[in-house]
Amino acid sequence: MTPCQPTELQPYRYISGRTLLALPKLARCQDLPPETWTSPDHLWHFVFISHRWGSQTDPDPDGTQLAALKRLAQHLSMIAEVISDERVGPEVAQERLKQIPSLRRQGTLQAAHLLFRCLCDAESQADAEELWQDGQGILARIGFWYDYACLPQDPKTPAEAEEFTQALQGIGELLLSPQVSTLALRKEGDGYLSRGWCFAEAMIAQSRNDPYRPMVLWTDRWDKPVSILNDEPFSVFKPDVEKLIAQWENPANGLSALDSFHCVIQGTALCLLLKSEQGNSEFALAWEDTVRIGAQLLAEIQPRLVMVSEGGRLDLAVPLATLLARQGLACRERRDAILVALLLLTSLTSEAAVGEVGIWRQALVRLTQGLPLEMVRRDGALVWQS
Repeated sequence: MTPCQPTELQPYRYISGRTLLALPKLARCQDLPPETWTSPDHLWHFVFISHRWGSQTDPDPDGTQLAALKRLAQHLSMIAEVISDERVGPEVAQERLKQIPSLRRQGTLQAAHLLFRCLCDAESQADAEELWQDGQGILARIGFWYDYACLPQDPKTPAEAEEFTQALQGIGELLLSPQVSTLALRKEGDGYLSRGWCFAEAMIAQSRNDPYRPMVLWTDRWDKPVSILNDEPFSVFKPDVEKLIAQWENPANGLSALDSFHCVIQGTALCLLLKSEQGNSEFALAWEDTVRIGAQLLAEIQPRLVMVSEGGRLDLAVPLATLLARQGLACRERRDAILVALLLLTSLTSEAAVGEVGIWRQALVRLTQGLPLEMVRRDGALVWQS
């Protein structure tokens, strides 16, 4: 039996890869039937989808994002089936390999890395053997979180509003969970990092200290060759990566499909996620930009707290919304701008922070509960104005 998942995964709804393939559209959360979502206790790995909205009322009006996610899930399953088929016989696995686009192709390589992460999380599960019986079974064990389809949208009932509030308060912990991968859906010229929500999700996800850094899936580059290996500083890895991929594509090399798969993942991990002063991988997010803007936000807002004199008041909502806009980050509504700013500030400060450095987590809770963000200095300390 699958053990209970950590608490940071529990308040959310997830769509399994298997269910995702059957969806005709990424509909509004309240318009989807209850069987759409899978309990986190039945999943091994979770994929947080970070994306821009295509319109004010529908994030995916033309179905491009759903089509990309379906294709990703299909490729992930096909790679898993190669590993599964080898248990039947190497000839069967070789036939399966002929049906899969090369790992040298965009989309397929990202799918392979997500499969690897899922397998790593499955190693401690008692029922992990099911994968080897049916490669497609992996789709029932990987869950996708897509805000519009997994989070109650307006108009909300009181119960839905409470679910929404709880989810927003824990979004940072979700992005940092060791069982969660962040996948940014992008296309050329989309202005992804100029949007407040996208920027906050990217920055929080990139602050992790484990190998599960966020990946980018370019919806307009599917099946195009992985070009990053031709550019500095990543070209130094190209000979070894080409050799490893050739081993995976040639089952006669003496290695098992699973061993070859692991070698490819290890060999391409740096190309996917490595950051350097000379450039960013085409699969990674702009780390330097997110850190710089986040640090500037903190540097500008923290002194305002210190400058509040005895008996003085400060409404945090005003500077938070203003400062976010000054950093070039846009949100549809003022409240969203304040919320995004608080998520960024919370991610930049330690949970153990106290005093005026530690107020951001409190402010986030107050905002989601509909409470004002006005503070007053009394006896030398800043306290919330009731």
